[in-house]
Amino acid sequence: MVQKLGEDKVGDHYHFTGKFRGAAHNECNLQYRVPKFIPVFFHNLSRYDAHLFIKKLPDINNFEGKIKCIAKSEENYISFSKVVFVDEYFNGKGEVKPVKLELRFIDRFRFMPTSLDALIRNLDTENCKNIKKCYPEESQFILLKRKGVRTTM
Repeated sequence: MVQKLGEDKVGDHYHFTGKFRGAAHNECNLQYRVPKFIPVFFHNLSRYDAHLFIKKLPDINNFEGKIKCIAKSEENYISFSKVVFVDEYFNGKGEVKPVKLELRFIDRFRFMPTSLDALIRNLDTENCKNIKKCYPEESQFILLKRKGVRTTM
């Protein structure tokens, strides 16, 4: 819930780089946490050609790092991850330090073993309030739920 800033307004900064991000409530600033990883969900990643992603991951922003994976076989992966370079900052000793974040590719089908079509049919307007903000017209929402339709915001 968005509230107006009052007496509890503080300057918020990114704790790695020290860059100012803007004003925030003191409580919000204290509760903010940097995520350890960003999940990237694929439906049925294990049966899809995930090895094609694995081949291209080392090229992401030319940042060297090992690819960690949970594999069923040489070409069948349940999950894999790659640490990528995000930013850099100067520490108190005048050294430049990289800011890294892990992209974790996860097979969503392993957690919800049903087809995308069945999941989409279960969507209704009441449970999708955030999606409805982007697609306010009912006709847009219906198109979004159909298979094989591309939409732009």
